[in-house]
Amino acid sequence: MKLFQTGPDRYHGATPPAADRYATINQRQLTFFVGLVALGLPTILIVGAFNPFLETCFRHSISHYYYAPFWGAPFIGALIFIGTYMLVYRGETAAEAKLSSLAGFFAFGVALFPTSGYGCDETAFVARAIVTFGPAPEALDLIKVPPRDGLPDLVAYFELTPWSATVHYTSAMLLFSFLAWFALVIFTAAEPHQINPDKSYTRNKQIRNSFYILCGSVMILCILAMGAYAVVAHLTTLDVGWWNANHMTFWCEAVALWAFGLSWMVKGRFGGVIFNDPVERAA
Repeated sequence: MKLFQTGPDRYHGATPPAADRYATINQRQLTFFVGLVALGLPTILIVGAFNPFLETCFRHSISHYYYAPFWGAPFIGALIFIGTYMLVYRGETAAEAKLSSLAGFFAFGVALFPTSGYGCDETAFVARAIVTFGPAPEALDLIKVPPRDGLPDLVAYFELTPWSATVHYTSAMLLFSFLAWFALVIFTAAEPHQINPDKSYTRNKQIRNSFYILCGSVMILCILAMGAYAVVAHLTTLDVGWWNANHMTFWCEAVALWAFGLSWMVKGRFGGVIFNDPVERAA
């Protein structure tokens, strides 16, 4: 694990002290890119869902794109990128480094353990990788799986374990919770050069904190909305069909990812003069 600098000598700061500039990692630049990936993932899935030239349904959640032809790859790739970055992220404190490592493992859990169902209203669809459900062009040399009761059985082909969906849902909830914690608590903490002589925060730090609090609050609201739906759907007899009909889980996840992406892009000082402290601009 020394490769990932998780030991007691792990450096905490914007950039590591290294005489060799080639070996220096720009943490803020990487933070900007991880935010950009988080912004881009739901965006490209929306484009794919509404593109008339691409035959894929608008799935009930972002996680259900695991089963989509082509779109499953960006979904898994984006989460693996985010998870890997969170594992190697140094942060500015030991607590921040450890929390980011945990969040990285949860991102892997979301990517590698698929959600339940398939997220489409259609009874015939083409799954990711080499398995085809429903009608498919005969020219495609794929494994054919006969539908059962009008719907295909996904378990034998995609679930790594019988409790795959449980791992997925738990990982997703903890991942979003950690990301909200970062925005609301970790990112809003001030360094000495961000505090004025009268103990108030500098103007640029106040602006950044406003974005962090807004983004963190949005993520918390999305988590609560999805949690409330899960409780109502599984513990009551109320009709919540409108939730999936309007793809509410997808939109909650998309908004949460956009909020996460924006908060980390601000952490990476996207926006230049607006977000950079005077000391940072001078450097």
